[in-house]
Amino acid sequence: MHTHLGLAFCVESINYTRFLKNDQTLILDHLGSVSYPFAYNESEFFTDENIALLVNLIKSKILAGQTDFTDLSVSIESNLATLKRIAIPDNLDKQEESDQITWDLAQSLIEPLDQYVYYKTTNSFKNDNYTDYLTIAIRKSIINAIKSMSDSLGLNLIDVSINQLVAEIALRNSLKDQVDGLIVIFKIAASRLESTFLWNGNYYTSHYDRLPLDSNSGSMDNDLLTKIKSKVKQMENLFEQITQKQIKVERIFLYGDNVEEKFIQILQENISVVVFRLDPIQNVEKSEKFQISVPSLEDSTRYVESIGIVLDQ
Repeated sequence: MHTHLGLAFCVESINYTRFLKNDQTLILDHLGSVSYPFAYNESEFFTDENIALLVNLIKSKILAGQTDFTDLSVSIESNLATLKRIAIPDNLDKQEESDQITWDLAQSLIEPLDQYVYYKTTNSFKNDNYTDYLTIAIRKSIINAIKSMSDSLGLNLIDVSINQLVAEIALRNSLKDQVDGLIVIFKIAASRLESTFLWNGNYYTSHYDRLPLDSNSGSMDNDLLTKIKSKVKQMENLFEQITQKQIKVERIFLYGDNVEEKFIQILQENISVVVFRLDPIQNVEKSEKFQISVPSLEDSTRYVESIGIVLDQ
């Protein structure tokens, strides 16, 4: 039996999961979280010095002397990648399609395109004469740093993805793919609100808003409420333009370290959409050890990304 480690590098902490893999079955065995051994700074996150510190931290606090770990999957914040939808006309051949993607990404990226690993995903939306594809670009230096970390840990690197994309995977697994219509996932963190929008179960777009760090509880709740209502209305208007139909958000799911029950009640009272906590361990097979002390929904919801990255097989 193999053991698969899922790491989600978030702004506040590193969340991790341990899954046992028996043939093709993934079995959740442990959830945990550790603090960074350095100040979180996205522009300097993957330096050689920081990678060395991360390797030492993971060995001592997460692997903790266990020798059965074999595989590693890593999810990073969207600020460390570029996610872009690119419209590809239906009459292009494969080479013309590749040229279109290359040209479009080159206009969006800060550094030259050859400094990135990039690809077109299968996530697509069909329009009259073109198909809208989600493309992902990550700096080669980031990929190389993660590979170096994986090698130093003695683990096989299986996957590198983006927190918002793996949150979608966790939600779809939780709901058994019953995700029709427009659904919004909000991650509430101490310093920012991350918004992810799904259309008929597929990621469409995501973005984030910074939150004031010095606000009291009441003003923070009001700020969050205003931002969430604005995002919901903004995406309803966008999809009404796309579909030429009246569109309403079907459901809202919240997750993260800062989802308070009081705020869920405030949000539900002020918006005509049903609000849920995202439960990432629902419909996940669990080991006997894990089932002895299953965490509450309030606790497990912070591990959405570290569960989703392993489910992304």
